[in-house]
Amino acid sequence: MKERSKIDRHLYEYRFPYLLLATVLQVFLVSLFPGRHNILINEITFSIFMLANINLVRHSRRIIIVMLFFALLSIFLVWIPDESEPGKAFYPLEKLIVILFIGVIIYHIIILIIRSKEVNANMIFGVITIYILFGLIAGESNLLIYFFDNTAFSGNFDPTDKSDLRYFSYVTITTLGYGDIIPVSRVARAGAVFFSLTGQIYLAVIIALIVGKYISHSDRKHLKKEKH
Repeated sequence: MKERSKIDRHLYEYRFPYLLLATVLQVFLVSLFPGRHNILINEITFSIFMLANINLVRHSRRIIIVMLFFALLSIFLVWIPDESEPGKAFYPLEKLIVILFIGVIIYHIIILIIRSKEVNANMIFGVITIYILFGLIAGESNLLIYFFDNTAFSGNFDPTDKSDLRYFSYVTITTLGYGDIIPVSRVARAGAVFFSLTGQIYLAVIIALIVGKYISHSDRKHLKKEKH
Protein backbone atom coordinates (compact mmCIF):
# COMPACT_ATOMS: atom_id res chain seq x y z
CA MET A 1 0.00 0.00 0.00
CA LYS A 2 2.86 2.35 0.83
CA GLU A 3 4.51 1.60 -2.51
CA ARG A 4 1.23 2.24 -4.31
CA SER A 5 0.82 5.49 -2.42
CA LYS A 6 4.29 6.60 -3.50
CA ILE A 7 3.49 5.85 -7.13
CA ASP A 8 0.17 7.67 -6.79
CA ARG A 9 1.86 10.75 -5.31
CA HIS A 10 4.52 10.64 -8.02
CA LEU A 11 1.92 10.53 -10.80
CA TYR A 12 0.06 13.50 -9.36
CA GLU A 13 3.18 15.50 -8.53
CA TYR A 14 4.38 15.25 -12.13
CA ARG A 15 0.92 15.49 -13.70
CA PHE A 16 1.83 18.48 -15.88
CA PRO A 17 4.91 16.99 -17.57
CA TYR A 18 3.09 13.66 -17.99
CA LEU A 19 0.15 15.41 -19.65
CA LEU A 20 2.50 17.34 -21.94
CA LEU A 21 4.28 14.12 -22.92
CA ALA A 22 1.00 12.30 -23.55
CA THR A 23 -0.28 15.24 -25.65
CA VAL A 24 2.90 15.34 -27.73
CA LEU A 25 2.65 11.57 -28.33
CA GLN A 26 -1.00 11.82 -29.35
CA VAL A 27 -0.42 14.71 -31.77
CA PHE A 28 2.97 14.02 -33.30
CA LEU A 29 3.52 10.25 -33.12
CA VAL A 30 0.40 9.63 -35.23
CA SER A 31 1.82 11.95 -37.91
CA LEU A 32 4.82 9.63 -38.35
CA PHE A 33 2.55 6.74 -39.34
CA PRO A 34 0.23 8.12 -42.07
CA GLY A 35 -2.99 6.61 -43.33
CA ARG A 36 -3.65 2.97 -42.56
CA HIS A 37 -0.10 2.46 -41.29
CA ASN A 38 -1.01 4.00 -37.95
CA ILE A 39 -3.01 0.95 -36.84
CA LEU A 40 -3.22 0.98 -33.04
CA ILE A 41 -0.85 3.99 -32.79
CA ASN A 42 -3.69 6.51 -32.56
CA GLU A 43 -5.76 4.28 -30.27
CA ILE A 44 -2.91 3.62 -27.84
CA THR A 45 -1.63 7.20 -27.69
CA PHE A 46 -5.20 8.51 -27.36
CA SER A 47 -5.88 6.18 -24.42
CA ILE A 48 -2.67 7.34 -22.70
CA PHE A 49 -3.61 10.96 -23.42
CA MET A 50 -7.06 10.63 -21.84
CA LEU A 51 -5.68 8.88 -18.75
CA ALA A 52 -3.10 11.67 -18.35
CA ASN A 53 -5.95 14.18 -18.44
CA ILE A 54 -7.78 12.28 -15.69
CA ASN A 55 -4.57 12.29 -13.64
CA LEU A 56 -4.53 16.09 -13.93
CA VAL A 57 -8.03 16.68 -12.57
CA ARG A 58 -8.48 13.77 -10.14
CA HIS A 59 -8.10 16.03 -7.09
CA SER A 60 -11.42 17.69 -7.95
CA ARG A 61 -14.25 15.49 -6.64
CA ARG A 62 -16.86 17.62 -8.37
CA ILE A 63 -15.76 16.78 -11.89
CA ILE A 64 -13.68 13.59 -11.63
CA ILE A 65 -16.61 11.15 -11.97
CA VAL A 66 -18.05 12.95 -15.00
CA MET A 67 -14.62 13.35 -16.61
CA LEU A 68 -13.74 9.71 -15.96
CA PHE A 69 -17.01 8.57 -17.54
CA PHE A 70 -16.48 10.58 -20.71
CA ALA A 71 -12.79 9.63 -20.86
CA LEU A 72 -13.61 5.92 -20.75
CA LEU A 73 -16.45 6.39 -23.22
CA SER A 74 -14.21 8.23 -25.71
CA ILE A 75 -11.47 5.59 -25.29
CA PHE A 76 -14.07 2.90 -26.06
CA LEU A 77 -15.33 4.79 -29.12
CA VAL A 78 -11.87 5.48 -30.54
CA TRP A 79 -11.09 1.75 -30.55
CA ILE A 80 -14.06 1.12 -32.87
CA PRO A 81 -12.72 1.10 -36.48
CA ASP A 82 -13.90 4.18 -38.38
CA GLU A 83 -14.63 2.08 -41.47
CA SER A 84 -17.15 -0.10 -39.63
CA GLU A 85 -20.85 0.76 -39.44
CA PRO A 86 -20.75 1.43 -35.65
CA GLY A 87 -17.59 3.52 -36.18
CA LYS A 88 -19.33 5.71 -38.75
CA ALA A 89 -22.44 6.02 -36.58
CA PHE A 90 -20.55 7.05 -33.43
CA TYR A 91 -17.84 9.12 -35.13
CA PRO A 92 -19.54 12.54 -34.55
CA LEU A 93 -20.24 11.63 -30.90
CA GLU A 94 -16.62 10.60 -30.40
CA LYS A 95 -15.32 13.91 -31.80
CA LEU A 96 -17.80 16.03 -29.81
CA ILE A 97 -16.85 14.28 -26.56
CA VAL A 98 -13.14 14.77 -27.24
CA ILE A 99 -13.62 18.47 -28.12
CA LEU A 100 -15.67 19.17 -24.97
CA PHE A 101 -13.32 17.09 -22.80
CA ILE A 102 -10.22 18.94 -24.00
CA GLY A 103 -12.06 22.23 -23.59
CA VAL A 104 -12.67 21.43 -19.91
CA ILE A 105 -9.00 20.45 -19.46
CA ILE A 106 -7.84 23.72 -21.05
CA TYR A 107 -10.17 25.68 -18.76
CA HIS A 108 -8.88 23.75 -15.74
CA ILE A 109 -5.22 24.43 -16.61
CA ILE A 110 -5.92 28.13 -17.25
CA ILE A 111 -7.54 28.45 -13.80
CA LEU A 112 -4.51 26.80 -12.18
CA ILE A 113 -2.18 29.15 -14.08
CA ILE A 114 -4.16 32.23 -13.07
CA ARG A 115 -4.20 31.15 -9.41
CA SER A 116 -0.48 30.37 -9.36
CA LYS A 117 1.47 33.09 -7.54
CA GLU A 118 4.78 32.44 -9.28
CA VAL A 119 6.20 31.21 -12.55
CA ASN A 120 7.27 27.61 -11.98
CA ALA A 121 7.88 24.47 -14.03
CA ASN A 122 4.24 23.34 -13.83
CA MET A 123 3.08 26.68 -15.21
CA ILE A 124 5.47 26.42 -18.17
CA PHE A 125 4.39 22.83 -18.88
CA GLY A 126 0.76 23.91 -18.61
CA VAL A 127 1.20 26.86 -20.97
CA ILE A 128 2.85 24.68 -23.62
CA THR A 129 0.23 21.94 -23.21
CA ILE A 130 -2.65 24.39 -23.69
CA TYR A 131 -1.23 25.61 -26.99
CA ILE A 132 -0.86 22.06 -28.29
CA LEU A 133 -4.38 21.24 -27.04
CA PHE A 134 -5.77 24.23 -28.98
CA GLY A 135 -4.37 22.66 -32.13
CA LEU A 136 -5.81 19.29 -31.17
CA ILE A 137 -9.29 20.79 -30.70
CA ALA A 138 -8.94 22.50 -34.08
CA GLY A 139 -7.94 19.18 -35.64
CA GLU A 140 -10.89 17.31 -34.14
CA SER A 141 -13.21 20.13 -35.26
CA ASN A 142 -11.88 19.98 -38.81
CA LEU A 143 -12.28 16.19 -38.88
CA LEU A 144 -15.88 16.65 -37.74
CA ILE A 145 -16.50 19.29 -40.41
CA TYR A 146 -15.04 17.00 -43.08
CA PHE A 147 -17.21 14.11 -41.86
CA PHE A 148 -20.39 16.07 -42.59
CA ASP A 149 -19.03 17.76 -45.74
CA ASN A 150 -16.29 16.01 -47.71
CA THR A 151 -15.92 19.07 -49.95
CA ALA A 152 -15.13 21.39 -47.02
CA PHE A 153 -11.37 21.16 -47.70
CA SER A 154 -9.35 20.84 -50.86
CA GLY A 155 -5.70 20.45 -51.70
CA ASN A 156 -2.94 17.97 -51.00
CA PHE A 157 -4.33 15.74 -48.25
CA ASP A 158 -5.46 12.15 -47.76
CA PRO A 159 -9.06 11.86 -46.46
CA THR A 160 -8.18 8.54 -44.76
CA ASP A 161 -5.27 10.12 -42.86
CA LYS A 162 -6.43 11.97 -39.73
CA SER A 163 -3.03 13.58 -39.28
CA ASP A 164 -3.43 15.68 -42.46
CA LEU A 165 -6.25 17.84 -41.10
CA ARG A 166 -4.50 17.98 -37.72
CA TYR A 167 -1.43 19.25 -39.53
CA PHE A 168 -3.60 21.88 -41.23
CA SER A 169 -4.95 22.89 -37.82
CA TYR A 170 -1.48 23.58 -36.40
CA VAL A 171 -0.49 25.44 -39.54
CA THR A 172 -3.64 27.53 -39.00
CA ILE A 173 -3.20 28.39 -35.30
CA THR A 174 0.44 29.33 -35.90
CA THR A 175 -0.66 31.38 -38.98
CA LEU A 176 2.00 29.73 -41.17
CA GLY A 177 -0.50 29.18 -43.98
CA TYR A 178 1.46 27.00 -46.41
CA GLY A 179 -1.54 26.73 -48.74
CA ASP A 180 -1.29 22.99 -49.40
CA ILE A 181 -4.68 22.42 -47.71
CA ILE A 182 -7.40 25.01 -48.27
CA PRO A 183 -10.70 25.49 -46.40
CA VAL A 184 -13.42 25.75 -49.02
CA SER A 185 -16.79 25.73 -47.28
CA ARG A 186 -18.00 28.63 -45.15
CA VAL A 187 -17.92 26.54 -41.99
CA ALA A 188 -14.35 25.42 -42.67
CA ARG A 189 -13.26 28.99 -43.36
CA ALA A 190 -15.00 30.27 -40.23
CA GLY A 191 -13.21 27.59 -38.23
CA ALA A 192 -9.85 28.55 -39.75
CA VAL A 193 -10.40 32.22 -38.85
CA PHE A 194 -11.52 31.39 -35.32
CA PHE A 195 -8.60 29.09 -34.53
CA SER A 196 -5.98 31.34 -36.12
CA LEU A 197 -7.21 34.29 -34.02
CA THR A 198 -7.44 32.12 -30.90
CA GLY A 199 -3.87 30.91 -31.33
CA GLN A 200 -2.47 34.43 -31.66
CA ILE A 201 -4.60 35.94 -28.87
CA TYR A 202 -3.56 33.11 -26.55
CA LEU A 203 0.14 33.77 -27.16
CA ALA A 204 -0.28 37.50 -26.53
CA VAL A 205 -2.33 37.06 -23.35
CA ILE A 206 -0.28 34.22 -21.87
CA ILE A 207 3.04 36.00 -22.42
CA ALA A 208 1.66 39.10 -20.68
CA LEU A 209 0.35 36.93 -17.82
CA ILE A 210 3.65 35.10 -17.31
CA VAL A 211 5.70 38.28 -17.47
CA GLY A 212 3.33 39.96 -15.00
CA LYS A 213 3.55 37.06 -12.54
CA TYR A 214 7.33 36.91 -12.88
CA ILE A 215 7.69 40.65 -12.18
CA SER A 216 5.25 40.47 -9.27
CA HIS A 217 7.08 37.51 -7.72
CA SER A 218 10.46 39.22 -8.20
CA ASP A 219 9.17 42.39 -6.55
CA ARG A 220 7.90 40.42 -3.53
CA LYS A 221 11.25 38.67 -3.15
CA HIS A 222 13.04 42.03 -3.42
CA LEU A 223 10.82 43.56 -0.71
CA LYS A 224 11.46 40.61 1.60
CA LYS A 225 15.22 41.05 1.20
CA GLU A 226 14.97 44.75 1.97
CA LYS A 227 12.98 44.05 5.15
CA HIS A 228 15.62 41.60 6.36
